[in-house]
Amino acid sequence: MRRILTALTILSMAAPALAETQKEREKRCAAQGEIVSQAVEMRKKFRSEAKAKTAILETIDEGMAPAVPFLVGFVYTLNRKDLKQDVPAAFIEQCNAYKP
Repeated sequence: MRRILTALTILSMAAPALAETQKEREKRCAAQGEIVSQAVEMRKKFRSEAKAKTAILETIDEGMAPAVPFLVGFVYTLNRKDLKQDVPAAFIEQCNAYKP
């Protein structure tokens, strides 16, 4: 879970959300959670980090593109055994709980 908090810290620097409403935050966190989910699935399939970034960038909204390298990088720092847990749900929960 410390790694999730580290990722949130990085994201707070990469994509400041100082003036967003709760609904906007939930929407952003859900979109970022989807990126994390895709990255976890690709990591489970032994795809390289670079290939995962490229594949995810092709499928997401342009507005989320700056977050992809950070989120995919975060997933690829996790131990493989950690991927058995619900990483996307934990990420979304922590993301929604963040208070700028």
